[in-house]
Amino acid sequence: MVTKNIIDKNAFGRKIKTAREKMGLTQFQLSEKIDVSPNFLGDIERGIKLPSLNKLILLSNTLKLSLDSMFSESLDNILYEPESVYYTDRQLALIKQVITTINDNF
Repeated sequence: MVTKNIIDKNAFGRKIKTAREKMGLTQFQLSEKIDVSPNFLGDIERGIKLPSLNKLILLSNTLKLSLDSMFSESLDNILYEPESVYYTDRQLALIKQVITTINDNF
């Protein structure tokens, strides 16, 4: 089984760095507030590492960012579907009915 990393660490790190700079904090100041080393925070901002859940919540509170906004650009939102999708006759009839209804009403 192949596992795929669904978080773009670089995009996440850029979001953290931008928010930190917007608040006028140095890496050292932010690292003290969330109790990590400045090197670890630097690794997060460069997209090398991700914070633990506890540190993520501290980052969110300190930088005044919601968790969804922290990940908005870094999550893999691609829907993976098999190459061939098979529908039953009943499913195809329902799909056709939905499309017809939409076309007739809009």
